[in-house]
Amino acid sequence: MNHKKAQILRDTLMLIGFVTMFAGYFWDPLVIIGFIIALSCLIPDYLYNRCPHCGKRLGRNAGKFCQHCGKEID
Repeated sequence: MNHKKAQILRDTLMLIGFVTMFAGYFWDPLVIIGFIIALSCLIPDYLYNRCPHCGKRLGRNAGKFCQHCGKEID
């Protein structure tokens, strides 16, 4: 998985988690389920949000180039 797909997966999990937490207004266990889904967004972010060239974490970098090695990110 490349870092762009990981960002999409991260954002999707976060959105689903928050929507589920807000749905907890109607049924209390949904708050806990939504919180777990929202926290699961950290997994693809931690595993795949790295530069393919130098391997360092990209952090919040949304640019086309790695801030560490300067090479283009796919």
